[in-house]
Amino acid sequence: MISKGRKKLDPKQEHEKRVVLETIVSLLPRERNVLSVSFLAMLLRSSTWLETTVACRLDLEKRMALQLGQAALDDLLIPSYCITGDTLFDVDSVRRILMNYLESEVEGNHLGYGVGEEHVSPSNDLERVGKLMENYLAEIASDRNLTVSKFIGLVELIPEQARVTEDGIYRAIDIFLKAHPTLSDLERKKVCSIMDCQKLSREACAHAAQNDRLPVQTVVQVLYHEQQRLRDNMNETNGGESNSSTGAIVPSKTLNLYPTSTPSTEELLKLRRENEDLKIELLKLNMRLKEVDKRMNLIDNANNYNNNNINTSTSATNSPANSFAPSVTAGAADGDQKPPLPRKSFMNSVKKLGRLLLLADGVLTPSTRRTKSNKGRRHSIS
Repeated sequence: MISKGRKKLDPKQEHEKRVVLETIVSLLPRERNVLSVSFLAMLLRSSTWLETTVACRLDLEKRMALQLGQAALDDLLIPSYCITGDTLFDVDSVRRILMNYLESEVEGNHLGYGVGEEHVSPSNDLERVGKLMENYLAEIASDRNLTVSKFIGLVELIPEQARVTEDGIYRAIDIFLKAHPTLSDLERKKVCSIMDCQKLSREACAHAAQNDRLPVQTVVQVLYHEQQRLRDNMNETNGGESNSSTGAIVPSKTLNLYPTSTPSTEELLKLRRENEDLKIELLKLNMRLKEVDKRMNLIDNANNYNNNNINTSTSATNSPANSFAPSVTAGAADGDQKPPLPRKSFMNSVKKLGRLLLLADGVLTPSTRRTKSNKGRRHSIS
């Protein structure tokens, strides 16, 4: 099976080249700084392409680890020729190189320097390695096949002493989040948790405060640390002025952002303006959170309203049939206990209406009644 990125070769020629390369690697001198890192990286690429033995490749990786401080970014960009590899570059090989370098630093297994070789300070060499790995992370972060676990694992290998500032890590994280827009909130929080927000520069903090790809918690943390740093700087400046006026010398324990000179008035005004901008950004984030809460409350209220309507419609559908039967039975029971009232005839109603009209007009009076009754009486002849 042919690996990706490889040309089809004759099996016999491929075997011969593999044997020649393994022989060359076994004959390389063991002294440090005899061979350049670029030459070792070229051999490692060829070894990966020809699929030499694992021992051959591990030997080249250990040789590169001893001189990792002298390597360039192109030396670490080893293509992943393996067909099962899911990334564009061989990240596992670089991970092993970095682990070998850290082990050699801890154990002190550096090979002896030759005559005339310049001794490099371990701290400077560590800083160069940290900067190199930050650039490597920024280069491979755009690979969409790079998983979160591999990215985080490679960042965690970089020691804190090598990370003077977190600007390089923040740049790599920003590129990674941009190339992986489908990450969940939990995964984005894991990626951003490997960054120390206290070591970000002011430019990086200003960029992070307006970066929509970062989680809200990370942005708030960046704003908090930046505001705290500005407050410490202001306190240190005010404390230095008061101490100089009284003539007392008090050592400062706060973070010194200006180790060489005291900030001028213009710089202080600029810091205040930046502080106000950070506060405004924080207020905007709070407003966003409130809007999200309002939307969630509206959705919950709408769901509750729909549920209530469904319950009331269900009860209304069931209540008439249930209430009709008791009313019929109650009417029947009342009819059994009380007899129905007699119906009045139409003539009786007309007679009563005529009497009322006569009384209202004054036609029928008590005197007329007596007169009519006297006419009907019989009188005796005297």
